[in-house]
Amino acid sequence: MATTSAAATDPRIGRPKAELDTPSLLLDLGRFEGNVDRLSSAIAAGGKAWRPHSKGHKSPWIARRQMDYGAIGVTCAKVSEAEVMVEGGIPSILVAYALASRVKLERAARLQDRAEVMVCADDPFHVDLASEVGAATGVDIPMVVDINVGMDRTGVIPGAAALELARRIDRAPGVRFAGIMGYEGHTLTAWPNEEKERQTVEAIAGLVESRRLIEADGMPVGIVSGGGSGNHMFAASIDGLTELQAGGASFMDPFYGELCHLEELGFEYALTILTTVGSRPTAERVITDAGFKTLSAKEEWHAVVLEHPEFELVYLSAEHGVWLRPADGPPVAIGQQLEIIPDYHDTTTFRHDAFIGLRDGVVERIIPLLARGKLS
Repeated sequence: MATTSAAATDPRIGRPKAELDTPSLLLDLGRFEGNVDRLSSAIAAGGKAWRPHSKGHKSPWIARRQMDYGAIGVTCAKVSEAEVMVEGGIPSILVAYALASRVKLERAARLQDRAEVMVCADDPFHVDLASEVGAATGVDIPMVVDINVGMDRTGVIPGAAALELARRIDRAPGVRFAGIMGYEGHTLTAWPNEEKERQTVEAIAGLVESRRLIEADGMPVGIVSGGGSGNHMFAASIDGLTELQAGGASFMDPFYGELCHLEELGFEYALTILTTVGSRPTAERVITDAGFKTLSAKEEWHAVVLEHPEFELVYLSAEHGVWLRPADGPPVAIGQQLEIIPDYHDTTTFRHDAFIGLRDGVVERIIPLLARGKLS
């Protein structure tokens, strides 16, 4: 609570953007809320619940704001993130990462008296260990079967293997069968849209068929969870899926905007890095105070400088961003502030302590990333 109180009285609140120190992680609240409304409305129109992933923002305040727009809870990657979300008042959490140690499952078990915290399994090992922990602690840990729907990362094969694991959960003490999940992340950048839709339908068919087999065996399937921002428009309309985990479109970045083509649906870039030009060694070179400790740079994606599309990122060192521009381009001076759209928000936000939330260019609130560094 002390962190929240400090954020509420932060001297930056009420200041215009131009008076902020750099580098800073900015969140345009109007654009963020517009994106959240657009995303949640599309998912609701398909009759699905919304459980956005929180690994990209790590903030209970963001999660609660998404719940204001209809989210039922969050998806987390780690138990430590789930602990922060429970402390922040989030009532329903899916930890979409198989827990393979007793200590992690004991932590998940301790959360059950304050929230529904579901864990997942793609092997009997996960079920048996969770069963031992649940029975020893006197709680039934809700558990979902993780199904490989084509991304080839984790998950059992759809169909009979998923059914067998569901049976194992259903029959074991100390755990409760809560449903199934899968992630079709390999479809998000498919293009054109007809191909993306085809791949999405094909992938989620594995979840739908597994649900059919499990329910035919007499086990209710509480949730069928999947879907990402890049294909939410198609996943939301597929019968048999009950909820979507899409969350990244709330913030937007070139991965979602350009590679997933969400710009074409009206989503706006809400997240930027405010940086200052610290050096101009040549007419072509611009050095900023945002290096790889501030934002990421992947070869397949790219950061963009607002109002300066002519800038090309050469490389990032720890505290320097090195950009090239045409010598005869628009003037850029030492001390000038620039805004960078980071290439991918998941690999940028965790480098910062807080979002600086602005509305109409003025700081409205400081939003701590309370789950920053929560990796276990």
